[in-house]
Amino acid sequence: MLKTKAAISAISLTAFGVSVAIGFAPPDEHLVATSFDAKPRDSTTQKYSRWMSRLPDSVMISQLSLPGTHNSCALHDGFSFGFAKCQSWQLSTQLKSGIRFIDIRCRHLSDRFLIYHGVIAQRITFQEVRDICHDFLREHPSECIVMSIKEESTADGTTRSFADTFADATKNDEKLWHISPEDSELRQVRNRIVIVDRTGTLGGLNWGEMLRQDEYMAPLALKQKLIRLHFDKASDVENVRWFVNFCSGTVPGRLLTPKMYAAQSNEFTLDLIKQPSGNRPVRLGTVVMDFPGEDLIEQIIETNFASKMQN
Repeated sequence: MLKTKAAISAISLTAFGVSVAIGFAPPDEHLVATSFDAKPRDSTTQKYSRWMSRLPDSVMISQLSLPGTHNSCALHDGFSFGFAKCQSWQLSTQLKSGIRFIDIRCRHLSDRFLIYHGVIAQRITFQEVRDICHDFLREHPSECIVMSIKEESTADGTTRSFADTFADATKNDEKLWHISPEDSELRQVRNRIVIVDRTGTLGGLNWGEMLRQDEYMAPLALKQKLIRLHFDKASDVENVRWFVNFCSGTVPGRLLTPKMYAAQSNEFTLDLIKQPSGNRPVRLGTVVMDFPGEDLIEQIIETNFASKMQN
């Protein structure tokens, strides 16, 4: 994972890349919780492309278990030697596989948005992201997409604010976008994109008011404890707040790329979710992952139907 404020220098990245190439074998690429393949199983897309159709209209979006991806369009490494790439599946494939929370990082260049991870261009524009989401929702009108929008890297060549460019990019699609700071029932947002505002200027759901676990540079042992603790908090269905639990991470000092980190973090998360809940209601909140595998996505989705919340 790259963060603009903590960007790794090109020299350091080169050193990391040499070390990774010499000293580290790739992780097991067949873990059920993690996928490094270009696409998931056909059975997954057939079963979960319309999974929200099984939900009642009255359910609040914040009360669902939503599988999500971190840096959803980060498919390209650039010069990062494995530290920029967070996903293997194209955005359209993620949506068809059941992902319903996407993390979109926009760099503001010449009054338009290009998608970046830190300083690494991801070869896709915000307009293209919009078109992918629109096409998916047109074919699957029972679904909604929750889209987190964050400003990435530094602006350049701009004559207006980030918020003004966002307003311009969405002005002709009022029926597509759901931009409100209030939580919504599913009936209000089917066939729409729900905006989560990470800039504080876009008018969507307030990122700062969500209960988040995103210790993205935590050692894996600590990360596992934090993931478990956040799931425990989210299981309190009396708490109407929106819970967001990031399973993604990286530890550059220990040469743990997002891929290596996910291979262990996702496996732990899958094992945790599969544990019996007894009579306790199930709500995981929004679970945000790098390189999620089909089995992990399916387990997150199915908690929505095992939970007494839906009875």
